[in-house]
Amino acid sequence: MEPIERAREFARRLEEIYGEELVSVVLYGSAARGDYREGVSDLNLLVLLRAVNPSVLHRGTEIAREWAAQRNPPPLMFSEAEWRASADVFPIEYSDMRDAHVVLHGLDPFEGLHIDWEHLRLNCEHELKSKLIQLREQYLLLADDPQGLGQMLTRSFPTFLTLFRAGLRLAGESAPRDSDVTIAAVAAHAGFDPAAFQEVLAARSRGAELSPAADDPVVTGYLTSVSRATAWLDGLQAPSTSA
Repeated sequence: MEPIERAREFARRLEEIYGEELVSVVLYGSAARGDYREGVSDLNLLVLLRAVNPSVLHRGTEIAREWAAQRNPPPLMFSEAEWRASADVFPIEYSDMRDAHVVLHGLDPFEGLHIDWEHLRLNCEHELKSKLIQLREQYLLLADDPQGLGQMLTRSFPTFLTLFRAGLRLAGESAPRDSDVTIAAVAAHAGFDPAAFQEVLAARSRGAELSPAADDPVVTGYLTSVSRATAWLDGLQAPSTSA
């Protein structure tokens, strides 16, 4: 079954369980952007309900377990009111989901939703600097472990790609759905060679493992790229239109 059809079937079962309490079911992430890779990518779902409490959650336990057993993350569960009140604390996630989503049931939760530019900037700067620090810590510990370094690169890649898309939005540009285009656009702005990120993207797309040495250009270039992207973001000013 195709990924989107698996998601639609899950949405259908949610509707059976929750009925009119179910407001929206939305597919987001790689499957919505069109770059889903079987065995590598996740099927990400957002579920909005009229209200969320332990008894409501418990009703969905069985199908959530089945969903997770298929190597999917559990769906994000929000009440309708919580969703509307959380754009200021999850601006990166909201903007990324807004730009690539498929409504499987109910209302489009992004219709009329405003994401403040300054909230997005602060969140993105915090996340990118935090992840850069973590990347350096991991490199420090794994420099003599080629397999560990490879896992560091491939596991951190989706997070940095999300932050790169957020950076382009902050710069007043649309965030491309194509990962290669996103990397190239941020590289051009921040002044780094995109080769390291492109190599990690290619490895993830093939399902291949990387085992680079500590001084391999894919490792050193990756760290340099994140550092320069962080410096670029730090200097961004608000464009004439908000995110």
